[in-house]
Amino acid sequence: MQRQLHLTRYLLILIPAIASMYLENYASNDTYTLLVLLYFAMTEIRRTRFPHAFPMLLIEIGSVGWMNYYCNGIWFIAFFSTLLTFGDHTTARTQFPVWLIQLLVLNLTLLNQPTSYYIIANLMYLALTLILFQLQQTKQNKEDVHLLFDQLRKQHYDLDEARLRLLDYARKVEHIAQTEERNRISHDLHDDLGHKLIRLKMMMEASLSILPIQPKKGTEMLGSVRDQLGESMELLRSTVRRLKPDEQSLHGYSLHKLIEGLKQENGIHIEMSIEGMPYDLYPSMEFILYRNAQEAITNAIRHGSATQVHLVLKFTPHQVSMAISNNGKRASEPLVKGLGLTGMEERSKLIGGNLLIADEDLYTVTTVLPTFRHVHE
Repeated sequence: MQRQLHLTRYLLILIPAIASMYLENYASNDTYTLLVLLYFAMTEIRRTRFPHAFPMLLIEIGSVGWMNYYCNGIWFIAFFSTLLTFGDHTTARTQFPVWLIQLLVLNLTLLNQPTSYYIIANLMYLALTLILFQLQQTKQNKEDVHLLFDQLRKQHYDLDEARLRLLDYARKVEHIAQTEERNRISHDLHDDLGHKLIRLKMMMEASLSILPIQPKKGTEMLGSVRDQLGESMELLRSTVRRLKPDEQSLHGYSLHKLIEGLKQENGIHIEMSIEGMPYDLYPSMEFILYRNAQEAITNAIRHGSATQVHLVLKFTPHQVSMAISNNGKRASEPLVKGLGLTGMEERSKLIGGNLLIADEDLYTVTTVLPTFRHVHE
């Protein structure tokens, strides 16, 4: 791009220099050629040695004005060569004053030129200024887009890293909670049931040892052992009941319950099938499947006017997938993810899953979640 800009810049000097030699009668072409070469040398020195020096820019504007005033011809075109350097070599604060200075110099050096030259030069100068301004804005917008893209990419990496940390934290919290619950249960069993069983064992051994000698007392001790064994069984049942969640917690995010509710509310046919060998899922996975199914079926009814929905829940050793297809009407425009689909995708990715959308025979939304199960081969 810079090479093309330099070539254009020098052509805007070379063309008026050669054309003016044929349009005007100079007293000495050798002197004219020397002036042209000196002007070329000055512009090259500015480009290579002082590209951002403001005084050199003013010297170039004055030089091209002097050439236009004394050599006449169409030297006003050389002003456009200097104009090309404004975008890269001036700041936003100095750009307009420099542009105004050059426009003033251009018009002052055209005073002894024909009126047609004056009009053409000003129109060309203004047109080129607008083009360069638009190009500069486009370049700035492109840089802003690249900067925004870099920021978004960095934020994406940060969010992905935060998601992984959150996932790892959730696993650790779940593991700690399970460990604490196991410790509590083991303490309960050891402190209550364990001590009772040890005492019963000792009582049973004592009753067996005295039963041949004192049958009545031995029988009484065996009866006491029997009663305390009953109490121990009740204690064991109570501990097991505490391990099992209540019915409301167990079915809080049940897909069957969701489907029955949606069928009653909307009067549509919803069919559910299960593939593979089902196994227990983490509550977080049940919640994601429940919410994604709720969103997908609601969207099918609201936006697609679907009358039939088919839900397939597939269990594999390392992941569980839920595909929801419907017979609703298709969108005529390309799919744009709204808040619903974006929320489904974010929920899935939160634990390392993914959301797939297919629009082939039927519109299908598939949620795929890893199960983090340790499968023994």
